[in-house]
Amino acid sequence: MQRWIVFGVVAVLLVLGGGGFAYRTYKQNRPQPIWVPLPLNPETPAEKRTELAADLKKNLMKPEVLLQVSKDLGLPKILGVATDEAAANELARRMFVDVGEADSPTGGKVPSLNIGINGKRKEQEVSGKIATRLMQDVWKILGIKPPSQKEF
Repeated sequence: MQRWIVFGVVAVLLVLGGGGFAYRTYKQNRPQPIWVPLPLNPETPAEKRTELAADLKKNLMKPEVLLQVSKDLGLPKILGVATDEAAANELARRMFVDVGEADSPTGGKVPSLNIGINGKRKEQEVSGKIATRLMQDVWKILGIKPPSQKEF
C-alpha cells in the first residue's frame, strides 16, 4: 500500500512539474510586439498620418536599410540565420509602422507613428534593440535631428 502512495505522490509531482514547464514555455512563446512611438502634431489630418506611415514603412523596407540594421546588431547570430540577407528578410517580415496614440509629457494622448517589431516574449530584449536602431533610420528619413540620448 505504501508503494502505491509513493508512486501516486511521484506521479502528481511529475504532472505538476510538467504542467508548470509547459505553461512557462507557452507564456514565453506568446507574441509581444515592441515599438517606439513617434509623436505627431495633433492637428495633422488622419489621411496625412496614414500616408506618412505608408511612406515611412516603404523607406524602412528598403534592402540597404534592413541590411545595415542587420549588420549593426549582428542579427544573423541572434536570429539563428546564415546571412545578413536572411536576417534582413526576417526583419522585413516582422517590422511594422502603424498609426496610434502616445502619452504626451503635458498629459493626455497625442497621435503617433508606432515603429516596431513583432516578436515573441522571450525575444523582447532583441526586439527592443531592433526598434531603437530603426529609429535612427527614421530620423534620417524624416530629416529630423535626433533627440539626445537622455530623451530617447
